[in-house]
Amino acid sequence: MKIVPFIFCCLCLYGSDPTWPKWLGPNHDGTNDSFLLSVPPSGKEYVVDWAIKAGRGWASPVCSLKHLILHERNGDNEVIRAMNPFTGKEAWRFSYESGYRDRFGMEDGPRSTPCIAKGVVVSHGPQGLVHGLSATDGSLLWKVDLDRQYSSPQGFFGRCSSPLVLGDLVVFDAGGPSAGMVAFDLLTGKERWSSTSYGNDYSSAVPFETSSGSKILAFVREGFLALDAKNGKEFFFERFRSPIDASVNAASPVVIGQSVLLSSCYEVGAGFWNYSENPEGEGGFNTVWKKKNALDCHYSTPVSLGGFVYGFHGRQERGPLLRCIRLKSGNVMWEAPSMGAGNLLRAKDKLLVLTDEGELIVAKASPDGFFALHRQQVLGTGARGHFALAHGRLYAKDKRRLVCLRLDKFE
Repeated sequence: MKIVPFIFCCLCLYGSDPTWPKWLGPNHDGTNDSFLLSVPPSGKEYVVDWAIKAGRGWASPVCSLKHLILHERNGDNEVIRAMNPFTGKEAWRFSYESGYRDRFGMEDGPRSTPCIAKGVVVSHGPQGLVHGLSATDGSLLWKVDLDRQYSSPQGFFGRCSSPLVLGDLVVFDAGGPSAGMVAFDLLTGKERWSSTSYGNDYSSAVPFETSSGSKILAFVREGFLALDAKNGKEFFFERFRSPIDASVNAASPVVIGQSVLLSSCYEVGAGFWNYSENPEGEGGFNTVWKKKNALDCHYSTPVSLGGFVYGFHGRQERGPLLRCIRLKSGNVMWEAPSMGAGNLLRAKDKLLVLTDEGELIVAKASPDGFFALHRQQVLGTGARGHFALAHGRLYAKDKRRLVCLRLDKFE
């Protein structure tokens, strides 16, 4: 009897979905049209509810009604922690020896964001270890080694595919020589299917709904891949990759209605496809446009609203610029003043940008120009991981700490 009023209160205060349980949030696209975001009055700032010490890694926090989950690295161990989202108090933790060493001397923590679904927390480490944990107490339910079982390549910077849950399946981009996308039973970890391999990369797959059933869209090493979610059967592939071997595809596909946008750097650019079906229900994607130097996203996934897309154009180390492009044509509408690299989400008609230097910028999501509504330093340098919106709060981390910011309270 106590749980129902609590959930009802959360739904009333924070919209129809107050949680952020997976990579890019409840809609797999970095947006939440039910999230109520207020802008602080002049001279005021968002209140920091709590801040705690955090380990290394670029995994984003995720949040259910009860738990905030973080995958991090402390010393030689990787840790999955569950915390109270309102206080930061730890509820449970699961730890294992990592063994991962970055070949380029960069971050040796996790890159993949965990997910929470049907009472299971699923994580994916850079060495290819996948764990299914009980969301209640963190106990181990199952474990899969993608490296040992499928020869999943480490790539340049370790494995990075965030788990995609569809029904009772959890899907990863393993990218091994004989198994590309691989689906496991969410509750047991048993393999359900595997697909033809086009190599793994740093983008994470997203779902796509059609009249003939759920599909899986992935930006793999060689290009744009679409699979049937039931059996992993390929129904569309188009090569869309860099001519440069030392390159990555890192931004996830952005689904907008019955269309999809892909974007990458390294002389790839952006591409836009429409989905259509014939009277027999057989479908496929048709290319609308492909362009370089319109919106070339390095690792940050763009967001969309009303026929326009907002994202960071250009390489992280060369100073990317936030841009708005028109979806139908790929034409650039505006380019914001330099703020460095970062990630962004959209709440209704507002953009929330968190830069690598730890600055939070709230701006209008408008094709008419870049209009910053609020700026606030909320973290230190090294805030390269993505962030989450849930319970009227923003959860984000840098190299040293995890912070919870109230987006409905000012000081």
